[in-house]
Amino acid sequence: MSAFTQTGQASALLLLLGLGACTAASFTGPREPVPTDSLTAQRILGTPAEVPPLLPAPGNVWPTEEQPRATLGSPEIVPRAGDPVPPLARRGSSTPPDLLAPGTDVSPAVRPYPTAPMAPVAPLAPRREGQVIPTPQGPAVTTGGGAGYSTYNTPGGASGIAVPQGATTTLLGQDGTVRQVPTPR
Repeated sequence: MSAFTQTGQASALLLLLGLGACTAASFTGPREPVPTDSLTAQRILGTPAEVPPLLPAPGNVWPTEEQPRATLGSPEIVPRAGDPVPPLARRGSSTPPDLLAPGTDVSPAVRPYPTAPMAPVAPLAPRREGQVIPTPQGPAVTTGGGAGYSTYNTPGGASGIAVPQGATTTLLGQDGTVRQVPTPR
């Protein structure tokens, strides 16, 4: 026998011995009966289950109404009941104390901000509608599309998608046909 076969057999024997020890250890000891007083066990066994009716919770279960808060629509600060009044000057504030006095106008001065230079406007993409694509079966006229493709119709009523790819245009017909034609200039 080769060394690989002997090693494999020894590994398999150790695995079987370990598995046997695990299963033997799990089945030693007395079995405890499954409790049948739970609602699930009673339903599984088919015995009538004693289910107490649902009753309303005593007292008021709804939360108390909150005071209105400051929002973007009403930015004035409305203190809620029980909130401590914030002190006028906080430790480490960079605002001078004379500006923190009640009745002081602290609105920021209107400064003209420099405007960023406008980016150059890209030229409009050429229109894709109405372009005639000559094909061996007759002309195909584009009717719209998006970036990188156009839709087309032929006089016979066929339609599809035209994908320009440099010197050629691939026409994907609605019936599954694929044709390559020269891209019109």
